[in-house]
Amino acid sequence: MPARRTRTATVTLLTAALLILGGAIAASGSDDSGTPFSVPAGAAQTAAPKPHAVGVRHFNFSRGKDRSLPTTVWYPVRGSARLTRGRTQNDATPLPGEFPLILWSHGFYSNPQMQEGMTKFLAESGYIVAAPAYPFTKKDGPKFDKTDVPNQAVDASFVISELMKAGGPLAASIDPDRLGAIGHSGGGTTTDWLFTGKRDPRLKVGVIFAGRPTGAYKGSPVPMLFVHGDKDPVVNYSQGRESYGKDPWPKAFLTIEGGEHGAGTNDPERGHVQVLATLLNFLNYAFNDDDVARVRLPIDATLPGYTHFESSGIDLGDYPSATNSTTATTTTTATPTPAQSKVLDLAGSSR
Repeated sequence: MPARRTRTATVTLLTAALLILGGAIAASGSDDSGTPFSVPAGAAQTAAPKPHAVGVRHFNFSRGKDRSLPTTVWYPVRGSARLTRGRTQNDATPLPGEFPLILWSHGFYSNPQMQEGMTKFLAESGYIVAAPAYPFTKKDGPKFDKTDVPNQAVDASFVISELMKAGGPLAASIDPDRLGAIGHSGGGTTTDWLFTGKRDPRLKVGVIFAGRPTGAYKGSPVPMLFVHGDKDPVVNYSQGRESYGKDPWPKAFLTIEGGEHGAGTNDPERGHVQVLATLLNFLNYAFNDDDVARVRLPIDATLPGYTHFESSGIDLGDYPSATNSTTATTTTTATPTPAQSKVLDLAGSSR
């Protein structure tokens, strides 16, 4: 058999911190100068790859007559995100190597483009991100049906399979051993289904932003991260807590204090920097067994008065540069620098 392609490492320790310091993601115009910023301790001294330039492809998948699944995929390409100023390159040649694949699920009355700030951020960080537009919950769809969410989980698995088919334009770039799912709101609930009643055993990590519980978790243990604002008026914080409580696997919960429904996704809301740092740490821990990312989780996630972090089943160990998560950050409430604004303003205020 031919030798396996070399895995390409995802950006470690913190692309989020590097983006804060270097401003690799283009801002879309809004600003939240009242939000405290926290640069993880030692981030300025960390040598890590610069964020990748990003390619984008569009696929027209279908899982039957009534289940058209137009799918947008963002992926790393040669070049620097800083040099391209955040612009994507249509149908560009993928960066050589194999990368983790993330299936991104949008929320109700949304679509993949409305979440592009996050999907592009992940692609800049070394992930392939596939986002289908679900037929009955997308924005401007002909018919809305919130009960279709379990079917969306089946759609998600289908899209993964289609992208991995031999000969596909991105198939050789996908590492089949590093597949994960992330979703927000109704997409978070879709993601939960992928680990419960519609279990996809190929998935190695799940991240749920403001999702609802769906049932008992099934199959082999998978690390799960839950992110929820405790003032969410759409999906009650207690529902996120219920999912976390039911999860028997290694898990973490990041609470955005005072955060509403879009907290942690595209919006430049409180705690956004901590969400980005936690997300990348968690993915590196789950996909790559990255010990540094694992033990940094509570440190980079915590900003007293804005975010707090908890976990179960994850050995957080000790990190030599910080004694605890409340003293390991440097915080300022000053007007953000342009680089900081770029991080917090990933994609404007669309939800």
